[in-house]
Amino acid sequence: MKRTKHLLVIFLLLFFAAGCIDGLTVLSLNQDRSGKVTFEGLFDYPAYSMITSQNNSTAVSFFIEQIEAMLADSGFEVWNDVSWKFLDDGRCYFKGTAYFKDINKTDFFLGSTKSNLKILFDNDQQPKPTVELKYLENGPIESLPAELFESARISLVITLPGDVDRIENFELLDLQTATFVFDGRDLAGIRGKNKLSGYFRDKGTIKLFLASAQKDLFDYTEETGRARQEYKKILNQIAKAKKAQAAVTQNITVTPASLQEDFMRQMRAGLLAQGRKDFKRAVKIYKGIINNPRANEKFISDATYQIGACLFESGLIDKAIEQFEFVIDNFPLQRTAALKSVNMLKRIRTSQLVRESLEKEAEEVLPFVIDSVPGLYTEDVNAAVTDSITIVFSEPMETTSWFYSSFSPMLMPKVTAPPVFDKKGLEWTLPVKLRPGKIYALSINCGDAAEEIKNLQAGFRNVSGEKSKSYVLVFATVNDQNEPTLIEDILVERCEKINFPQEETGEQENR
Repeated sequence: MKRTKHLLVIFLLLFFAAGCIDGLTVLSLNQDRSGKVTFEGLFDYPAYSMITSQNNSTAVSFFIEQIEAMLADSGFEVWNDVSWKFLDDGRCYFKGTAYFKDINKTDFFLGSTKSNLKILFDNDQQPKPTVELKYLENGPIESLPAELFESARISLVITLPGDVDRIENFELLDLQTATFVFDGRDLAGIRGKNKLSGYFRDKGTIKLFLASAQKDLFDYTEETGRARQEYKKILNQIAKAKKAQAAVTQNITVTPASLQEDFMRQMRAGLLAQGRKDFKRAVKIYKGIINNPRANEKFISDATYQIGACLFESGLIDKAIEQFEFVIDNFPLQRTAALKSVNMLKRIRTSQLVRESLEKEAEEVLPFVIDSVPGLYTEDVNAAVTDSITIVFSEPMETTSWFYSSFSPMLMPKVTAPPVFDKKGLEWTLPVKLRPGKIYALSINCGDAAEEIKNLQAGFRNVSGEKSKSYVLVFATVNDQNEPTLIEDILVERCEKINFPQEETGEQENR
């Protein structure tokens, strides 16, 4: 029995904080259980970096390798109408149609992990054949992080070899077409460790009954025959793309902007895992950056520091101290990572950080900032080309509520237009006019102005009304001679106490 194993899994098209991944899957079934499935969607590299152990120099290289493996050894009979495009933001658009002989013998995978989901077509059950979407509990997919699915919205459309007589938890589009929609937001209300199991358990049977199954939707032999004639052309396109990317990678002597963006997305994935206290996965992501030969010293030092922070958060104080000392000794020129390590060691050794008991039940994670543009502590922002500040949150936010301020009016950038959220409520953008050679500090849900307002009700909140953790973005612009502007240590230290508090008090959270 062939096993279908592919990256672009039918059911688990992902949404991720780094950018929207959207897609549509259409399944066509013949009466003999043969059929075809068409995938079309956008896929984001950071999401997959959380479920693969591969180290890839760029998102483009990663997706080329995955597409090649998927088409060459996926378990499908043949592929056709395949196209792909790599976007500047690191995402990959893919479209393709794959053919299978028996849907009941087809397993679907997310990366290398079996998805637990099956489509079972019982055409022996006459006079009313059935098609059932079945979730197999206690499978390997439940080991994947739940946040991969919590903001997903996936539509599965099935075209059938006969008219539908009755449905259970499907929706009819017409007499021969049904759809099932998975909305990851529904996972928020499900208790327990295995939320996917709980979701499908609450849904109950997902099944449809056909009046009959007496006609094929397409000629399987004819279509797969035509597809095989085109298949070699598709593989040749893959080979050319792989060769071209290899040549580009070989000629690169410094980290290009696209590669830097790729590492930034991986750091963002690590910070998201770290913020949710999934330190094991965060460390894995950071080690992937450190072991990547294309990573520059800045990313390596930042990832090394974050591993130290993860060790500290896990209660491994001695190992955390060793990690921070390693950063200081090996990356003295990487000012941000070295300074943060010095501050952590100082606070640890003077007992300013009091760790919660490891036996204490973890508190609910509030929304928090996972990234920004410009980046935190960046000292070489070009004021001439930077006309906005973007803050990226860990989950969808209320798009009509926010509060921003600064430590001082002297550090507040000049605002040129009202701020806006994107459609997903993840990215908040503030139009600004920056000046060369200046240090800026933008405070989220905190700052001097917030302290002057008693019982502040406004602010950044998620869709459930929970206020985001306080955050301060500090950055600086280059001067007229294009030289970086150094950020004072005292400002970094003040920012660190807000952004990375090790003992969160009620006063801190409710300011």
